Amino acid sequence: MKVFVVTSGYYSDYTIEKLFSNRPAAEEYRKWHGIHNEVEEFDVYDEPFTTEDGERAMLIRVQGTVYPEAVVNIRFETRHTMIHSYTTTCGAGISRRGRGPDNSFDLHVYRCVPIDLWDEEQWKAKMTKTLYDQVAVAKSMFAEGASVTMVEKALMNTSKESM
Repeated sequence: MKVFVVTSGYYSDYTIEKLFSNRPAAEEYRKWHGIHNEVEEFDVYDEPFTTEDGERAMLIRVQGTVYPEAVVNIRFETRHTMIHSYTTTCGAGISRRGRGPDNSFDLHVYRCVPIDLWDEEQWKAKMTKTLYDQVAVAKSMFAEGASVTMVEKALMNTSKESM
């Protein structure tokens, strides 16, 4: 399935105006609203992918922004095209949000789930719990003076053990 996206602006003013299921409707909207950007076309993937060993699966990824007082902006991705970005069936990653005194960071965990075990709500709940478990590990290690690289290695090991 494809979607057709009408956008406006450039760089920091770039925004999505509307999504359409067909190009003529998107073009008509763009024309009547005087939008100069071209209509963008994207494939929508709601179906499972086939892994290298022939297994049908979904890949779920959850990411959160972690501050000393809370985990915020939790977001999920569940799509088969992400498999090309990941070389293992489960894992975690971390990145610092800056060098400021708040010690904030982004953390993500992902898991490749066989299609016969796929239940989106169930996996969102499991992955959210895993994210919070990983946040505790990361905060503890950072408090002890660990580097981002050291924390990421530890998260990869604990995510493989916990899944």
